[in-house]
Amino acid sequence: MIRLTSMAFAALFAATWPAVGADEHDHASKHGGVIVEAGHHHLEVVARDGVLEVYVEGEDGKPENVTGAKATAAVLSEGRKIDVQLAPEGTNVLKGSGPFRAGRGTLIVLTLTMPDHDPEQARIKLD
Repeated sequence: MIRLTSMAFAALFAATWPAVGADEHDHASKHGGVIVEAGHHHLEVVARDGVLEVYVEGEDGKPENVTGAKATAAVLSEGRKIDVQLAPEGTNVLKGSGPFRAGRGTLIVLTLTMPDHDPEQARIKLD
């Protein structure tokens, strides 16, 4: 029976694990929004008073085609809940509007269903 000390195990683990950062991509905001992960997608949520835009990227950081995608957002602002339907507005953009203010403390609960995927959910709190 082979016994590994914790030092030997750590060395073996480090040697066989892929390098950290080897396949990472840029998580910086490209549109002035908040970046969140939801299931298999990275989302950038841009909220302005009355308007939500959601930019959808795959796990690889490349834009995802949102044709056929469905999305809703529950916007909790100033003590009210406003439901917003989002629709494709470009290759990887979903957009919707409603009577809400996008100020500090606003909470957005976004549900996204991409074609051939299970629904994904993200929560965003605006600073």
